[in-house]
Amino acid sequence: MKIFFIDGNNLMGKVPSLSSRMNSDRAGVREDLALRLDSVFYQTNNKVTLFLDGFAGEKIRTNKTEIVYSNARPADILIKNAIDRAKNPRNIVVVSSDFEVFNYAKKCYCEAMKSEDFIKRYFRNNEGKEENERISSLEKQQDEFKKLFGIK
Repeated sequence: MKIFFIDGNNLMGKVPSLSSRMNSDRAGVREDLALRLDSVFYQTNNKVTLFLDGFAGEKIRTNKTEIVYSNARPADILIKNAIDRAKNPRNIVVVSSDFEVFNYAKKCYCEAMKSEDFIKRYFRNNEGKEENERISSLEKQQDEFKKLFGIK
């Protein structure tokens, strides 16, 4: 079992569909990220902790992802503190492209993964599956319209 410590703001900034909305819909972007992480890790025995800068807004309901808000401190400090408290840092995967956090994780014998690599490994496969499901749904709707209007 791996324990993922994810630098949420860093990861959001690397996902184009999320980063473009960060200024206008911060709460929605946080929720979207948490739900994506839930779907990625749903059928695994891995644990996921999402560290977010700032204060909690509306409660985000997740099944798999624990969300930790930094309040008035930077989330980077909370990530480092969580690494320090860990019983076995070798089981931790720290996801961040922040130079300081990434290097701290490596120094503490954690596995460190850049946000860009995490996206390629976990989100790209998931996005492809979702896109195929959407295409299939649209094709079914198109077939229904053709039947409805007598078009072959």
